[in-house]
Amino acid sequence: MSATMGLHETTIMAGRRMAIGFCENGAGYGGAVISLEAFLEKLPAGFRTHIYTGLGQEPYPRLSRLGTWRHLKPISLLSQRWLRAHRVPLASHLDNLCNILPTALRYYRTFKRDGIELVYLNNDASCNLAAALGARMAGLPTILHSRGFNTDTRGNRWVLANLSHCIAVSTAVKRGIVALGLPEHRCTVVAEGLDLNLFHPRPPAAPLRAELGIDAGQPVVTLVGGLVDWKGQDVLLAAAPRILARYPQAHILLVGGAYGRDRAFADSIAAAAADPALQGRVRLLGNRGDVPDILSLSDIVLHASTQPEPFGRTFLEGMALGKAVIASNEGGPLDVITDGQDGLLIPPRAPDALAAAILRLLDDPAFAATLGRNAAVTARRYSIERHAQAICDVLDANDPAGATRSQ
Repeated sequence: MSATMGLHETTIMAGRRMAIGFCENGAGYGGAVISLEAFLEKLPAGFRTHIYTGLGQEPYPRLSRLGTWRHLKPISLLSQRWLRAHRVPLASHLDNLCNILPTALRYYRTFKRDGIELVYLNNDASCNLAAALGARMAGLPTILHSRGFNTDTRGNRWVLANLSHCIAVSTAVKRGIVALGLPEHRCTVVAEGLDLNLFHPRPPAAPLRAELGIDAGQPVVTLVGGLVDWKGQDVLLAAAPRILARYPQAHILLVGGAYGRDRAFADSIAAAAADPALQGRVRLLGNRGDVPDILSLSDIVLHASTQPEPFGRTFLEGMALGKAVIASNEGGPLDVITDGQDGLLIPPRAPDALAAAILRLLDDPAFAATLGRNAAVTARRYSIERHAQAICDVLDANDPAGATRSQ
């Protein structure tokens, strides 16, 4: 049975609608929330969707179109920052007692009121400790969709030990989870999925080219990612002088904004991009709603993360659009890209290696085009329908009523 058939037939086979509490408690609106949205848009009617987020500002309210949405703001009776700054004895215990436990009780009451039957934790274990504790208090099966690496802490080990199952976005993430004690058979790798009706090879939009002031024939190199200190914008800017020395008409586009409270890195990138040595060729576009169009305008799509990326959906988006992609050779990209066939893998944190890879593609357009064509073929294996079906299979297998909803 195809993935699409499975999604449509779930409700018919089940005869019931399992209520799932989707909990998202990340630091800001980024790839983890975007991926959750994409999945929920494909979730079949056989599930009753309740979405709980720790943040409530825009664009989180738009999740209400996908189910019942509630903003469950974490309770903070004591400042964690104050506790650390003043080196208060037993600070972690005080944090658990005054912050984590009250928030967990809020989740417990909400789960009971909403009739939740299964809890789905989006992102990593640490940001979902309170929700996991609330689920445990309510006696509910819990699934963690681990979209990030989990550090070795007692809290994370407790969350993992109390899971019914874990979904990891890549082999690298699964490897880390198993190292923290979760049995391998209770962890399934499900790669991110794309809407291939949106991400597919197509000509760039002329109005966008005019808006950005990019003439036909001028090379465009694009990196999409939040302005946080491990996404690699600093590595690209360090490589930029060498690129612009050979291609002075090239445009380097940085798409994404700062999130979280610390803007120091974002400010440093803005200052570096304004350096006269870069001749105004680096553009900070901020958060955009037209990322597919921007990528379609690009010649090269970059993934330059300086830490292993759990997955990194932007490189896959570039591949689906038929672009030549360069990615760091660790973490999620290793599951998808075959070096030299459908993309280039390079050492992270290495401006010279990044500049050399970009120049290799700009110098050899035929090679870049071949990589792009092959990349588009590879990306077809990563449809959002296939992704959603794989997640639904895990949800079905952990249905507390024991109903079999997929075959």
